[in-house]
Amino acid sequence: MSELMTLGVEMKLAFQTSSTEINGMQLSEKETTEVTLTLPRATAVAATFSKEGIGKKLVKIFKKEMQTGDQAFDDAIYISTDTPEPTKALLSSETVREVISLHVGTAGPIEIQGTTVKVTLAGRQDIEDPGVVTLARAVLALPA
Repeated sequence: MSELMTLGVEMKLAFQTSSTEINGMQLSEKETTEVTLTLPRATAVAATFSKEGIGKKLVKIFKKEMQTGDQAFDDAIYISTDTPEPTKALLSSETVREVISLHVGTAGPIEIQGTTVKVTLAGRQDIEDPGVVTLARAVLALPA
C-alpha cells in the first residue's frame, strides 16, 4: 500500500508536454506531471506558491507578501494566501520549504485549497514523489 493511501489521500496524475518553437523549428520540449491530491479532510491552508519573478515583485508594491524569515525561500518563492496563520504554520518546517522550493523551482506552482493539493513535477512521474508525500503529511498534520 502506498504512503498516500495510508494517509487516506487519493492521487491523480496528468502528463503534459509543451514545446518551444521559433520559425517552425522546435527548440525544446518540456514534460511535466501534474499531481492532484484529494485529502480526506479540508485543510485550513489556502495558498499558492509560485516562482518569484519580476511580475510578482511588482505585485509586492501594492500587496504585502507573507515572509517566512528564510531568506533563500523568500527570494525564490512568491506566496499568495488568504490564510496567513495556517500557511505560516505549514511553512515553519524547513523540510516543507525545501520541498516547495524544489518543485516550484523545477516545474511549476503548488496550490493548496480545501481538500485539494496540486503539485507540478518535472518530467514524467509514474510513482509517488517523496516530496509530495512530505507535503501531504505536513498539510494533514495542521489543525483543520
